[in-house]
Amino acid sequence: MSTSSTNFAIADLPGLGEKTPIFELPSDALAQVKAEARYLPLRESEHIGTHASAGEVLIFCVAGKLDAKVHQHHHVLEPNQLLHVPAGCPFRLEARVDSAVLVTSLAAKSNLSNGTIASHSSSVHRDDEVQEALEESFPASDPPSYNSTIT
Repeated sequence: MSTSSTNFAIADLPGLGEKTPIFELPSDALAQVKAEARYLPLRESEHIGTHASAGEVLIFCVAGKLDAKVHQHHHVLEPNQLLHVPAGCPFRLEARVDSAVLVTSLAAKSNLSNGTIASHSSSVHRDDEVQEALEESFPASDPPSYNSTIT
């Protein structure tokens, strides 16, 4: 996979921080999917808090270097690399250096229209990393569970 070696200021990228337009073409398949894209700048050490989406998410590193944690798995993204996050999987992003990232989420419109699942209602923004760590895993002090029905 190739990476970009072009030197430029991330702040000079066109449309950075603005809502990214998505052009929908007439199609039965597209009528069932709601797409949302965000083109975001992240400064060094800045992060996007733990988030889970009702639909699939694509994370594309445009520039810089990102640490991505997806459901207990760690990934490092560099320019021109894409990460797929399955529906419902929690993810967190942190910039190792000043970066630009395109985050695209896809959710079924039927899930959105009936009110049972909202694409971004499960968004969780936490400022306290200790609390975030506690919520992402169960305490090691929990006793193991045993099946008492086996004799």
